Amino acid sequence: MSNKVDTIYNIWHSHNNYLGKKSMAPAITDIAHYFANLFCPGDFYYYVIDSPTLTFDVVSPSTTKLLGIPPDEVTLPRLINLVHPDDATFMMRCEDVVAYFLKHCVPPEKMVKYKITYCLRERTLHKGYRMFLLQTITMKTTEDGALLKVFGCHTDITHITQVNNRKLSLIGLDGEPSYMDLDVFDDNVFSNYEPFDLKGIVIDSPYSKREIEIIKHLALGMTTDNIAEKLFVSRNTIETHRKNILKKSNCSNTAELVAQCIRYGYI
Repeated sequence: MSNKVDTIYNIWHSHNNYLGKKSMAPAITDIAHYFANLFCPGDFYYYVIDSPTLTFDVVSPSTTKLLGIPPDEVTLPRLINLVHPDDATFMMRCEDVVAYFLKHCVPPEKMVKYKITYCLRERTLHKGYRMFLLQTITMKTTEDGALLKVFGCHTDITHITQVNNRKLSLIGLDGEPSYMDLDVFDDNVFSNYEPFDLKGIVIDSPYSKREIEIIKHLALGMTTDNIAEKLFVSRNTIETHRKNILKKSNCSNTAELVAQCIRYGYI
């Protein structure tokens, strides 16, 4: 498996009793009940995960049209590897925060009353990377709150937005409180939350090796002239790199850029 897949699996397994230890036969479930909570504003695919084995009980036929993968060939590693490299760190942190929330912030009987939502880009069959809204809801747990079955739905919302706000929402159902627009890179997102250590994990970055080198120098407080002298290139070359880096990052200044790169694990 890829480094990205291994990391996601390790995050899930790092939370004690988060995944059930033994599978059970899938119950006859009214899927329409879940669609009532996961209304889809665009093309979508859905699935039911057997959490103890991290395999699928059900996969919708629409994966063939959207992803180019027949439902009987869909696996969790294949779906994870469809995620845009620049969204990998965000996805990992979201899954870590979700696991912490479900295991430490709500009682087992209320785990089924939360819809998890965040956005990420996925590679599609004919249209390249598209923005998807990911929504999941727990269908069944053990008595002590280990996941057994999870329903998920991914909806193409590129026609609505092409910008990812990089926020996680935990939406309470049946009167439960909601936690909206959470910054998952805030280590204090929940009391006593300790982020999964992503140090040493190879995360694909939108920046080239030289751009990362420049960002590291900027993080040390070096000026354009200092960096040009250290790298034996012209000032104009560094200025061009800095403009390109800011454009890629969607940041407005160097301080914001450096903070973003540290939070996303690029430097």
